Amino acid sequence: MSDSLDTDLLNIFRDEVGEYLETLNTLLMQIETAASADPESLRELNRVAHSMKGASRAVGLKVIETIAHYMEEVFAASMQHQLKLAPDVCDLLYDGLDLIQTVVDGDENDEETLAHLLMHLEQVVAGSAIPADEPVQEAKEATNHHGEEPPAGTNHKSPPAEPIQQPAEMPIPPSLVTDTSTVMMRPMEESIRVSVGKLDQLMAEVSELLVARMQSEERVRDVQSLRRLHGRWRREWQGIRAAYIRLARRVQDEQGDLDADLLVIFKFLENNQRNLLAATHQLSQLVQALGQDNLRLTTLADQLQDDVSRMRMVAFETLLGGFQRMIRDLARDTGKQIHLDVIGLAVEVDKTVLDALRDPIMHLLRNAVDHGVERPDERERSGKSRTGRVRLEIEQRGNEIVLRVADDGKGIDVAALRHKALQTGIIAQQEADAMSDEDVRSLIFHPGLTTAATVTAISGRGIGMDVVRDRVESLRGRVSVMSVAGEGTTISLYVPVSLTRIRCVLLEIGMETYAIPSAVIVRMTTLRRDDVFTAENRDMIVLDEHPVPLVSMADVLGIPGSPRSADEITVMAMRAADRTVAFEVDGLQSERELVLKPLGPEIARAQFVSGAALLGTGAVIIVLDANDVVRSATGRTLPARRAPVLSRPSAAVVQRLRILVVDDSITTRTLEKNILETAGFAVSVAIDGDEAWQKIGEEHFDVIISDVEMPRVNGLELVKLLKGNEHTRHIPVILLTSLAKPEHREAGLKAGADAYLVKSQFDQGELLQMIQAVM
Repeated sequence: MSDSLDTDLLNIFRDEVGEYLETLNTLLMQIETAASADPESLRELNRVAHSMKGASRAVGLKVIETIAHYMEEVFAASMQHQLKLAPDVCDLLYDGLDLIQTVVDGDENDEETLAHLLMHLEQVVAGSAIPADEPVQEAKEATNHHGEEPPAGTNHKSPPAEPIQQPAEMPIPPSLVTDTSTVMMRPMEESIRVSVGKLDQLMAEVSELLVARMQSEERVRDVQSLRRLHGRWRREWQGIRAAYIRLARRVQDEQGDLDADLLVIFKFLENNQRNLLAATHQLSQLVQALGQDNLRLTTLADQLQDDVSRMRMVAFETLLGGFQRMIRDLARDTGKQIHLDVIGLAVEVDKTVLDALRDPIMHLLRNAVDHGVERPDERERSGKSRTGRVRLEIEQRGNEIVLRVADDGKGIDVAALRHKALQTGIIAQQEADAMSDEDVRSLIFHPGLTTAATVTAISGRGIGMDVVRDRVESLRGRVSVMSVAGEGTTISLYVPVSLTRIRCVLLEIGMETYAIPSAVIVRMTTLRRDDVFTAENRDMIVLDEHPVPLVSMADVLGIPGSPRSADEITVMAMRAADRTVAFEVDGLQSERELVLKPLGPEIARAQFVSGAALLGTGAVIIVLDANDVVRSATGRTLPARRAPVLSRPSAAVVQRLRILVVDDSITTRTLEKNILETAGFAVSVAIDGDEAWQKIGEEHFDVIISDVEMPRVNGLELVKLLKGNEHTRHIPVILLTSLAKPEHREAGLKAGADAYLVKSQFDQGELLQMIQAVM
């Protein structure tokens, strides 16, 4: 078998075993919590274990084959009422599933752990576990349900072993209730496996088709505009045609015969009257045909996009088994009694989004068990049930998924959190005094901040909540926290259903146009300047009878806006980062659906940037990160996901600075040029050091920003040329390169560069700061 075929087979096997593990985990959870096993579930367990054994044998994974064989024997014995799936037996089966997952993931497994597991599984099969009502001897006689011998290399014989003891006084968690009664392997439809990479490529091509559709719509609007212009011309002609006829008759009456030149003109006008009518008819037909073609293209493109999107959609229930199992294990480890409610498992989301949410959901559930829900005796003293409740709820609202993790525990201790943040130096006393309870609760997203008295292996290190926020915001989502002391905490995640299309409102700031996701917009309105008032040293307006801060979007982004109107202001209020803020903008356009385009690593890290999108005109616009914008507007930079962008250099500095950007990549040159021109600098570009040296001899430049690896004259050679010439050695040089090793930095600075920045760590704020520093 070829290496490529081996690889393909192993990839198929991984997907198949993933489904088997999910089914086994879920069914075992149902059987364990129901305290009895229904025959159908046992048959399904036995069938899945048998299938997994056969698949493992086909790819030569003896470890998985052996574990699956003994699991099959356990389920077969249980089917014949010769073995009870008691908690200790389930623990052993879960250990087997975890070990299989380790092998599938390609991690090294501990041989001692494997030997210990196989020994105990063999003991269970041999009848040493907690038996059912039937005699153990009968169980021994009926263990091999399929009449097969254990895989070669395993020893089915073992000395008498003691029963596996269940830990004393350890409560068994109550039922983990979900909105699905049973989970069975559904009848297999005829299907093929397609890699996610191929689906991504197909989705990218569909995105290009959607852009073509938008461009087609733009062309239809252009033709409609042309028809309106033609209609105005025709109406004007009809208005003057009567005057033209009167003039022709008057000339004819006065002169008898028309002048030859006038006759030519009159005939030309009459002929073009007929041509005008024909053009009007043809133009109307063209507009109608283009509209119908565009309608068909729109229908097909949207249908294709929906079909491809559905191919990538995965139900949240695929996560259920793992989370149920995790809660069960955590409850046992912490000695707590947990009742898990899961609502909305049938909701589907793009696989990329679901994969990105897996860890955040896990963090939230772990925190709910470890930090949220109290121990049974503590709950009893508080007048609560000994069993804590954790709720995972998923719902779809339009193009957005709302996911909530709630517990009925002790809630967030705002006073303790404020004190801890002060104690660790995260906030100053003045900040602490000014912070509302809502602001303090948001501090849970600060890395490393925790009020836990002791560190545990579960969630007590303050790790996780910052990861949750960063992961959700990387999906263009947002997080909110609600908590009532003594009653519990609810953390809500808001993420888009798909990452390829997004509904946005376009906003105008000076000469620039940006997009903001519609999901975060609370209100768009026009107000009188007199409606603005000052409170707490900042501008405010009233929305829905509540004061809301008013901030200039141009000031937040650090770009020039239009001159302010003395009478009216255009306002867009949005809710993000757990705050509502109103922004003054220069103009607002209608809502539209945009096709998002991937960003390169350099610009993807830039503050305020969530993505980029193509308009029907072909123009590229930036989609703003609402969370970054709101945090910057409210001065809440903690915990910043990206380095903050500094304010623009002063006008006096900008006016006298001319910058030369040197890079052999047109993309990088254009990106840097746009950033610097947006900041107000005059920018020229060169493709390598040779061209740069020629331009420096012809023009004056205040700063040089250069790549290192370039043809002809590279960056280091250019620096040496500049620093070795008495006329240019005073010009500061910033090297901006992908070479990140210490020796590369040392070489650049040794050559004479004034600063050295790495593209993979590129941040536009750092670049602007560096320009100011070298000047």
